[in-house]
Amino acid sequence: MIEEELRGAFARHEEQAPALEPLRRAIDTLAARRRRRRTATRTGAAAVVVALALALPVQLWRGELTLPAQLGGTGTPVAAPQGPLNLLLLGLDRRGTMTDSRADTIMLVHLPADGSEAYLVSIERDITTDIPGVGKNKINSSYFYGGAEGARQAVERLTGVRADAVAEVEFSALRSVTDTLGGLPVCLPRLVTSQHTGKAYPAGCQDYSGAQVEDLVRQRRGMAHGAYERDRISQRVLLGLAKKAGDLAVLRDIGKVNQLVRTPGITLHTGDLSLLGLAMRLDRVEAGDIVGISQPTFDSVNSGGQVYERLDPEVAPNLFAALRDDTMGGFVVQHPSWVLQE
Repeated sequence: MIEEELRGAFARHEEQAPALEPLRRAIDTLAARRRRRRTATRTGAAAVVVALALALPVQLWRGELTLPAQLGGTGTPVAAPQGPLNLLLLGLDRRGTMTDSRADTIMLVHLPADGSEAYLVSIERDITTDIPGVGKNKINSSYFYGGAEGARQAVERLTGVRADAVAEVEFSALRSVTDTLGGLPVCLPRLVTSQHTGKAYPAGCQDYSGAQVEDLVRQRRGMAHGAYERDRISQRVLLGLAKKAGDLAVLRDIGKVNQLVRTPGITLHTGDLSLLGLAMRLDRVEAGDIVGISQPTFDSVNSGGQVYERLDPEVAPNLFAALRDDTMGGFVVQHPSWVLQE
């Protein structure tokens, strides 16, 4: 009798039970997040969470800005900006006398309003878009035609997401910053063989020098997913930067800060944002709570003899809506294939 009553009770409530697969993904995501928080290192006083490649700690005290009190300064406290923030990171591959500069790495760094995480959202360089006065072209050429402001406008038109600040980072600057920190830990899921130097970078986690990091972030040819793979390598390098900067407590080391301030090849455009306030927002995030997001597969089209990439017509609109609505946590649960695997 009791068994029959139990079966009847389960049957009556069966429709109220959530779908199993989304629930399982949500539990897995929460468990991974808690593991990261148990092992994460705070990135330190003001800003290294999106790591030094975002240019914040390098530019933070350039010019007439005053050092914050925790670094020995006596400046007046600055309020952190409220609400979600989106920072546009442009990685520039300038070598020799090269003047045909394009943004080979395009990444939106989303900081949720609650400050709990940071999301590195890569936009593949060959995505097709309309550039005013030029017409249909790859989005990386928006920098060539309009500089940082042209790239910002192109990304905003494509995504509908406002970029609150823009950082231009030359790959050579990444090399200098890496060497200043004494190398970076970078974890690769598979072997990467450089098409430029022939050097083989094995799968697994290793410490790399500045020259090796600069070489790594240039790789796309010969890899299964081309420039998509380079985007994910860039995300892994940023994760390594955040971890190393946190381990060293970089911004509590005045000598190290002075070295970083002199790094050439980094320019930050903040508009109306306070640099110190932005740094305070970044300081809320732990290195283990930085999540990489990128389109997992090719979607190529040949137009006029030129091969372009297209955004996933179903998932990409959901991604951009999540950025605008500050609901990236839900996007991660629903689309695990777009999440960088540790």
